[in-house]
Amino acid sequence: MCYGHISGKSKPSSEDDEEWYSIDARIKSWFYSTCDPGLLQIISSDDCTSKDLWDKLEEFFRNNKMSKMLQLQDQFCNTKKGANSITEFCHTLKNLADHLKDVDSQINEIELVMQILRQLPMPTAFQQ
Repeated sequence: MCYGHISGKSKPSSEDDEEWYSIDARIKSWFYSTCDPGLLQIISSDDCTSKDLWDKLEEFFRNNKMSKMLQLQDQFCNTKKGANSITEFCHTLKNLADHLKDVDSQINEIELVMQILRQLPMPTAFQQ
């Protein structure tokens, strides 16, 4: 029932289709209660339907995907261990790898391990 509202397959039969508008209002209410208020200001308007909200939300994230991916890749490559514990450092890199996966930029396990190893101090026996 709700899918039709978001996909656009369900349309009101008339301007007085109370059932359709009631369902659409509940779906929009879900958007309003779960989305960040700043994001809602960008994607919503007074006369939008749940389909409009969905389309604008999708467009917003698609348009930002590439810039977000580049930012996350830069963070992943440039994150230093610094004063963090090894556990904190590993969690930070793992979280960045997970966020990269969300924007379709997969970091495989070998790349993750290699990035961790690059930041560990070299034992004195191996230093020249």
